[in-house]
Amino acid sequence: MALPFALFFTGQSIAIPGTSLTQADATHWVLDTTSTVAPDYHQLQEVAIFLTQPNSLPPDMGLALYVSIGGADWSYRGYVSNSHPSDVLPLSWPEPDASTQQQLAGLAALPPGFAQVGVSVEPLAELAQKEGSKLGAKEDFVKAVAYNLFAFMQSFGAVQALGGDKLLNQWFEKTMDRLRRDPDFLTRRKDAI
Repeated sequence: MALPFALFFTGQSIAIPGTSLTQADATHWVLDTTSTVAPDYHQLQEVAIFLTQPNSLPPDMGLALYVSIGGADWSYRGYVSNSHPSDVLPLSWPEPDASTQQQLAGLAALPPGFAQVGVSVEPLAELAQKEGSKLGAKEDFVKAVAYNLFAFMQSFGAVQALGGDKLLNQWFEKTMDRLRRDPDFLTRRKDAI
């Protein structure tokens, strides 16, 4: 199954056609970013994936993008479909586990295949569930940050004097609303403060 898709790493590569990825089976492709794009995968912060021809997928299918470090499990990052033919996704590389970090300690360079991007054809229903889980994890993170900030503010006794509980609640509701409309607004690359 040769699908017309391509991807590129923002600021780090030109377009890489799907045919340049290694096809693992009829519905899975893998790109070794360590040896083909950048030896230091930390330089790769965002990837754009896009269909190169309209309506090239079955109507109930999408192309999911995953990342893997050191051969660990694949981590879902996002998808494209006929109705959403392109997207820019934060890579948010997972941290290597302790044993992998020990193995790498003596190496001058990362081995080929250490950092990989995978593309998979999957049913849109499954991708919608993965997107919901991704959004839920971000909402949980925002809640944890809000509660931590509230506790910090309380430690100074300034919460009540400043109306902090009300202000924090307004900030929280506004942030959650924006997160639901634009799930990647917190992780999208921005200029440093």
